[in-house]
Amino acid sequence: MKKRCYILDFDGTVTLLDTLVVAFDRYCIVDWREIENEMRAGNRERHQTLVDEVGAMKAEKDELFDFIKKNVPVRKGFFDFVKKVRENGDEIVILSGGFRSFAELLTESVDIEAYINDIKYLGDKNWELIPCPNALPPLCNKNCSNCKRAVVEKYKNEGFETIYFGDGETDFCGSRYADKIYATDELAEKLASENVKFTYFKDFTDIL
Repeated sequence: MKKRCYILDFDGTVTLLDTLVVAFDRYCIVDWREIENEMRAGNRERHQTLVDEVGAMKAEKDELFDFIKKNVPVRKGFFDFVKKVRENGDEIVILSGGFRSFAELLTESVDIEAYINDIKYLGDKNWELIPCPNALPPLCNKNCSNCKRAVVEKYKNEGFETIYFGDGETDFCGSRYADKIYATDELAEKLASENVKFTYFKDFTDIL
């Protein structure tokens, strides 16, 4: 039997809410959703969109982290799921266009390999995006901050059975190359509309 690699999106998958949406709604001083809609319409490059959204946040460091901690719950069963994966000797990876600082805050620094961007506090309520330091070369021209398909392909090429968990539009490309998909919310709707086989999940207790 092949060793498994569980590849998990973070925002909206490990968590019930998207930390970026929560942070941008509270702290962006411009209409970040207008910027996002321009990107989705093909009028903005994806990576630069995220740079601009982070640059529009105005918040003290402790204020931002406290707000995320209090307002973004982790999806039920996540910690038991991680424990079970490790007991079985399988791999688990966090894959996200979100921020490492938020992921570490909400997962209580569970030691999981991650391909994820980050943010840096510059002082005076200003922030900047830090691109994922171990991001793999992108496999298409969409200019994502972190190519999810590349990570899936990496583990498949290393002989793993790849099992993808996701919830959103940015998971659609990468998930289609995995051996098995667990999906919820927008990703589930998109996969269903494209007749891509997947298993719906509500939380990680379903998987256990």
